[in-house]
Amino acid sequence: MAVKKLLYYPGDEPRLRMVSRRVSHRKSNKLRPLIQDLKDTLETQPGAAIAAPQIGVLKRVTVVMFGQNDEDDVEPMLALLNPEIIAAGDLETGFDGCLSIPNIYSWDTPRPSWIEFRAWDEDGRAIERRVHGMDARVLHHEIDHLDGVLFLDRLRDPEELYTPVTDADGESAMVRLVDLPKTESDR
Repeated sequence: MAVKKLLYYPGDEPRLRMVSRRVSHRKSNKLRPLIQDLKDTLETQPGAAIAAPQIGVLKRVTVVMFGQNDEDDVEPMLALLNPEIIAAGDLETGFDGCLSIPNIYSWDTPRPSWIEFRAWDEDGRAIERRVHGMDARVLHHEIDHLDGVLFLDRLRDPEELYTPVTDADGESAMVRLVDLPKTESDR
């Protein structure tokens, strides 16, 4: 179908904060273009998943690429309709980043260590599965998008946000946002 324009924080924050509606017809041909748009858009991005609200569509649809743990092979993109968490492990603090908040990262976001979830796939088949580690973090992040929640909301310490900075020698390092030099307009 098409690569869609992403919504970005902070400019599009009101739209990113809206709660998505459940998909009522799980095998609807009307969903196929949306799912393909999500896949096409994700293919152009450096992420592992995308949710419909990130392209301005308030439906409970996300596309994920499980296999983000070091020991796993990355799986093909999987569309999840109306994903819901039915069980979850203890919270663990770890990495988070978002296509809608580019070049801002954290290692301070608490998310479940594992998630058992159910959803429908794009063919209307029921899925019930357990994912762990980074795959659980990715799925939890996407379900948050469906609920209008951003990873910034989950940070334990809002100062623990990082961005990549390249120095004069061309070396790149992650620097906390609060440690960046102030500009005249910031003062």
